[in-house]
Amino acid sequence: MTRITLLFAFLVTVLGAKAQQEIGTWSVTPRIGINSSVLTMDDVQYMSADGNVEKIKAKHKLGLTAGVETQYQVWPHIGLSGGLMYSNEGFQFDEMGDVDEWKASLHFLNVPLLVNYYIEPNVLPGLSLKTGVQLGYLLQSKEKLAGQTATNTDAYHRVGISIPAGVSYEYHNVVVDLRYNIGLSNLCDRVLDETWRSNSLWLTLGYQFGK
Repeated sequence: MTRITLLFAFLVTVLGAKAQQEIGTWSVTPRIGINSSVLTMDDVQYMSADGNVEKIKAKHKLGLTAGVETQYQVWPHIGLSGGLMYSNEGFQFDEMGDVDEWKASLHFLNVPLLVNYYIEPNVLPGLSLKTGVQLGYLLQSKEKLAGQTATNTDAYHRVGISIPAGVSYEYHNVVVDLRYNIGLSNLCDRVLDETWRSNSLWLTLGYQFGK
């Protein structure tokens, strides 16, 4: 996650400024990028080779993010946007005793609804903060455990809600976007008294049409 943040900062530094989008105009931005995600869960316990009970935390999983968003510029500082974004999220564990790997790959179709606040159009054109709400629909889930891969979509809830918060920078129609999605919904009831929410960091590069 730190490397993704540093990459975003580098791209913003390299890019520069652009003219602000005019009030009352629409724009469409296809995006593609990567994400780093993990499901919130308790540590997993397993029996080690020497007979001791060990604990291990879930690791972040890298995946693909792609889709399209459209925005309407309401005021110089405010734009409203909505979109349709695919994301491949999940979690993974390293070796756990006799198990080489446990990895879950969750394929989501997301609908982000955002308010984009342009910090200072006349001083820092193109730089904006964003937040809102995102609805996610689970298309498919696959898990790899002990070398075997199986589809287990029914083990998860299909619909989830998250809160995106991020920052983006626009330069000559090129848009670099970094956002963190905070999961609110319990995606799985496989473990009693434990809530599995998906938290993910997205870094995307897009091109804006129709300014």
